[in-house]
Amino acid sequence: METIGALLVLLLTARLFGALSHRAGLPSAVGEMIAGMVLVLSAIVTGPHQPFVENLAHNEALAKVAELGIFFLVLMAGLEMRLADTMRDARKSFVVAVGGVVLPLVAGIIMGFVFLEEGPQRTAQAILVGVAISITAIAASAKLLQEFGLLNAESGRVLITAALFDDIFGLFLLALLSSMIATGELPGTYAFAIMLAKVILFFVVTGLLGVHVYPHISKRMQRNQSAAIEFSALVIVGLAYGFLAELLGLHWAVGAFMAGLFMEKTQIGKQPYESMRLILNALTAGILGPLFFAWIGLQANLTAIFEIPVFLLVLSLVAFASKVLGGGLAARFVGYTKQEAAIIGVGLAPRGEIMIVVMSIALGSGLINGASADPIARHLFSALILMALFNTALAPMVLRFLLRRKHRLKNER
Repeated sequence: METIGALLVLLLTARLFGALSHRAGLPSAVGEMIAGMVLVLSAIVTGPHQPFVENLAHNEALAKVAELGIFFLVLMAGLEMRLADTMRDARKSFVVAVGGVVLPLVAGIIMGFVFLEEGPQRTAQAILVGVAISITAIAASAKLLQEFGLLNAESGRVLITAALFDDIFGLFLLALLSSMIATGELPGTYAFAIMLAKVILFFVVTGLLGVHVYPHISKRMQRNQSAAIEFSALVIVGLAYGFLAELLGLHWAVGAFMAGLFMEKTQIGKQPYESMRLILNALTAGILGPLFFAWIGLQANLTAIFEIPVFLLVLSLVAFASKVLGGGLAARFVGYTKQEAAIIGVGLAPRGEIMIVVMSIALGSGLINGASADPIARHLFSALILMALFNTALAPMVLRFLLRRKHRLKNER
């Protein structure tokens, strides 16, 4: 009863704020995250024992639904992309991803050392800040590009593939950080080589299965022309790839993305593909996506705004600027114009699901201590969530300005 009521309240509020955000010209994900924060504030203002609201942020069932939302959001991002285009743009995407990771990583680590108080966990926490702001949200970026009609443009494909690489880099850095937390020092050359080998093995295995095995299965299922069968197959492959990713020490979301990437119209037929795409879009955009983004908003402790305002402001600005500059300069390096490079850089700015996963792992390991005497260390989790909200809200506003300017300059010519 409590879980059903919590789902009702969260979904209703998320859809309402998502619609208001969309009407204001922002991605609905921004309003959905704000919805979660509003629910937390309402519980504080109205006092304890409010039906379904008081314990929303700690509801384990909602956390599982949010995790399911990540799976389908990333699966949808993979499905929306064409594998041939992704492979063609892989070199450019990799360079953009490196630029979009290195600069935020270095900037975040420097920020951590500047603002965090001296202590045994200061180095690890500083690295955590760098890792967190270096990660781009695939789902948030895909949703942003979709709403602006850029998902299938070359710059959009490069951006999303770069976001995928960013997340892989981020998860790899998380593995290094986890090792540091466990042993007190960074892993040696041998352990580092083993982790890198696992990443390569995952992409080799999923690539071979996607190219040589799945097409044969698809041809047999194609005779039925059933979207339900194809949708089940997509979810099964996504779960299998996700399981393989976890076995190799990666996050399962990378597997879900790869599963969607190999589910192509040319393999399964136009009608099943379109029907399955409609089903998946309705499920993600209508239910699981809003629940996931609202759940992120629930995790934020808004007292951080009043206790560490300077750190929060600097963190948000540095996170945005370092992503735009890092990704944008790398895009210029591989041949994009200044306008296109700026669009790619801004498109990398949203943060979301994988960053939350990183933060959750750090929180569970004790790296983020809510009882710390250092106010920044105490509110680090909330500060990074608020930073993600700021960047996800700011990106579409800047992107809209850039697109209007590009359109105006094109007309003047």
